[in-house]
Amino acid sequence: MFNTKLQPARWRCDEEGHLYAPEFGDTYASRSGAWGQADYVFVQGSAVAQRWHTQGCVRVLETGFGLGVNFLATWDSLRASAGNARLHYVAIEKHPFTRDDLRAALDHALSSADPYRRVGLKALAEQLLKQWPPMLAGFHSIELDDQVTLTLVFADVNDALPVLRGPFDILFLDGFAPDRNPQMWSKALLTQLPALAAPSAQVASWCVAGAVRRSLVEAGFVVEKRPGFGGKRDALAAHWPVTAEFVNPSQEAIVIGAGIAGASVARQLARRGIAVKVIEQATPAAGGSGNPVAIVRPELGAIGNPVTEITSAGASWLRRWIGRQAASVPHAWCGVVRIARDARKHDKMTQQATTASEDWLKAVDVTTAAQLCSWPPAAEGFHLAEAGWVTPPALVNAMLEHPLISVRSGTAVSSLVPQTNGWRVELENGSWIDAPLVLITTAFDTGLSNTRLTMGRARGQLSQLPARPDFPLEMVVCREGYVSPAVDGMHTVGATLQHDDEDPAARSADDLENLARLHRLLPGFADGVSALISGRVGWRATTQDRLPLVGKLAPGLYASLGHGARGITCAPLCGEFLAAMICDEPLPLGAEWVERLDPMRMAHDGAE
Repeated sequence: MFNTKLQPARWRCDEEGHLYAPEFGDTYASRSGAWGQADYVFVQGSAVAQRWHTQGCVRVLETGFGLGVNFLATWDSLRASAGNARLHYVAIEKHPFTRDDLRAALDHALSSADPYRRVGLKALAEQLLKQWPPMLAGFHSIELDDQVTLTLVFADVNDALPVLRGPFDILFLDGFAPDRNPQMWSKALLTQLPALAAPSAQVASWCVAGAVRRSLVEAGFVVEKRPGFGGKRDALAAHWPVTAEFVNPSQEAIVIGAGIAGASVARQLARRGIAVKVIEQATPAAGGSGNPVAIVRPELGAIGNPVTEITSAGASWLRRWIGRQAASVPHAWCGVVRIARDARKHDKMTQQATTASEDWLKAVDVTTAAQLCSWPPAAEGFHLAEAGWVTPPALVNAMLEHPLISVRSGTAVSSLVPQTNGWRVELENGSWIDAPLVLITTAFDTGLSNTRLTMGRARGQLSQLPARPDFPLEMVVCREGYVSPAVDGMHTVGATLQHDDEDPAARSADDLENLARLHRLLPGFADGVSALISGRVGWRATTQDRLPLVGKLAPGLYASLGHGARGITCAPLCGEFLAAMICDEPLPLGAEWVERLDPMRMAHDGAE
């Protein structure tokens, strides 16, 4: 559905200096002022400010992002309120701007803002621009600060609406005029809104066309006109007449496991004001998350490949999170050169490249790859400019550093027992802890035995090679395995893969296998080396379809498991996915991912 190459938006100034979209023959906002229209028609028209002190999270859906003026005005309203609410704003945009064009357009738009607000709005715009996603179709979830999440869906609105997961408290219907962009205002589209509307949801729009109002009424909304803005006589306000009492999510949770999966979901729950106790049978990042280096990159594949989609979203999400929250964690977005293992795989990657901008994915020949890496790889491949490496233990510890997170190390779980209002986590030392919400994030903890999930257990060994001062490798090179740039003076090469192998000792045979892997990646780079230095041995939980198990196991019981070799790339995004699901917020991926990741798809009945 989202496997098409984006056509970026363009803007011009008309003869009066107003921002103009040449493809649609319309201005981006009222000629009476973009910021005045956003404040009056959308912020005031939806009464969103009245929710800042009454709701824990206000969920807004906009059907056209454009320059982001409505979003920035809503964010500014939250900031001015000094309230503790969070804003989760979802916006659909078929033709997003590139970062540079958006910067130029916002600079122009901000020049007309009220001087007293301009400095604050410019600061918010700069935060948005700093985290602006790549030109890649699909979902892009962005944490802009501790209170604000923006999820941009780069897709046609008719494709995006069916895969959104509500409910939304506020609906902004925006877009170019119906006679210029009729699909944004069709009856088929508007009749989908009730499925996304929260009780007492408010609708705001500058459009009062009769067909639009009639479609909303037929869909069940109560519609009225209100005085318009500038030279426009009317604006539209509507509300969803269904009411219900607002229910806050659980205020405390237990997370079993302090690897990357556990740390990620603990952090995202804590961000939502939930106190989290993390129980770890060893120490944080003691398992698969303890490797010295992990590669963060999309797994390229055929168009429509779910693994490609989730790893692409996961790599982008983690890059933005580290940039905002944990820049001190050792990492480098140095780029990755990905070599296909055979012609068939190369053809699939070539197809994938047709859906992305070149600054995200580009085919490169051996000469170009050699210039990027500073050493010629074994074959032509693909350059992923926004990928790189991170040190997992530092990342895990950074995620666990939150005042609402406490970690109890050296404690094993023996069993989970359902209670009337939650779960009892029984520990091997005979004590227990009760909580309304429990999340299992370690596949090999004994407390998992009664969840009946089928996963594989794969052993892997890393090897290391001292850095070559004469040829410093500039970026990661991948094929069947990878070699990293030197980190703390050592290249990491890996990893072996052995199923049903419980040997914890490093083996010289595995180092030789990794040396052969290095020769296949970078011929000649390790000439004269008879063996690599033994690295770390670890185990990873795997699934048959190569997708993790993330979601609900039972009332009050959830899991984030089976991340395999892609834990650092996918688990942080899955932590946000799980926290959003639990707190009834918009998801960072399409709603179809609830079923795709459902852990019960790998459940068995327990029969021998």
